[in-house]
Amino acid sequence: MQTSLAESSPGAPSDTLKGFSGVYRSAGGRARITSILLGIVGFIALLSTIQDGLGFGLIEDARMGLLTAEEANAFDSGMAHLALWTLGVEVVTAVAFLAWLSRTVDNVPALRGGRPMVTPRWSIGWWFIPFANLVKPFQIVRDVHDRMAIGASSDGGWIVLAWWLSWVVGRMIAAIAELVPPPINPDAINLDALGKQFSFRGIADSLTLLGAILAIVVVLRIQWRADTRA
Repeated sequence: MQTSLAESSPGAPSDTLKGFSGVYRSAGGRARITSILLGIVGFIALLSTIQDGLGFGLIEDARMGLLTAEEANAFDSGMAHLALWTLGVEVVTAVAFLAWLSRTVDNVPALRGGRPMVTPRWSIGWWFIPFANLVKPFQIVRDVHDRMAIGASSDGGWIVLAWWLSWVVGRMIAAIAELVPPPINPDAINLDALGKQFSFRGIADSLTLLGAILAIVVVLRIQWRADTRA
């Protein structure tokens, strides 16, 4: 279904077309792909959280002198594979999410949602501007969520906020984990430092899991609103 912006908003000023395509193109396919990828991100985060928990067991074994080299190497290999999978899937998911968001922002005027706070291009660009990307992307998604409301009210804004906080805080804690002094020194493994790393990583992975679940809810909720309006 394609609807010209001029037809859907008769009498609207011409400047509302600047930066927008002027036609409605469903973002449903992009929403489904994004939701599937977010589910994979959540599943990998769950596995990472479990792996972090297993790390504490290895620390106890090391303290008692029961940890073998084979067990340590297998654990390190598992962590490395999870980290690699996490990086790859998150990059692909980010591309899919931004593609969905850009199309959704572009559809807002055609669906009689008024003019969004940013153009489709800037709905992507703001994610890459340091410091501003801690707030602006949330505002963009919340703006689209509210503009696509069915009826006079736009309930459920807390879901968008919960998603954003879990994502931002999770990323901050993951960064803190990297600032913990390296657990390995020339003489021995610092088990206390290693335990701190597992603690921070476990919290960060748990928040990533929560954020992925909430992100799926946000995407499907906004897409349902857009489909209903269409």
